[in-house]
Amino acid sequence: MTSPLYEPVKDCLTRHFNLDAGQIHPESTLEGLGLDSLALVEFSCVLQDEVGLAPLAGTDTPADIGTMTLTQFVTALEELQHRTATPETETPAPTTQAPS
Repeated sequence: MTSPLYEPVKDCLTRHFNLDAGQIHPESTLEGLGLDSLALVEFSCVLQDEVGLAPLAGTDTPADIGTMTLTQFVTALEELQHRTATPETETPAPTTQAPS
């Protein structure tokens, strides 16, 4: 996988969940690597601290994230990173003029 986020995600998995780097592949799922729903919430917190992105901050649940492949998960993180880097423009509130 060529994403710049893949290696930091893989590194978090090896350091915080004692996974061997050799068992982590782009087609692996987080559930397949042994992370249950509680570990997925912890993983989300670790990623927020170390990468600055919280995958569970949106609408995804641990079950949704657990069944993604790492490729899908990293792609979702990239989309989240893009959304947070490009703030939506706010529409200014209408102004009222005082009568003259």
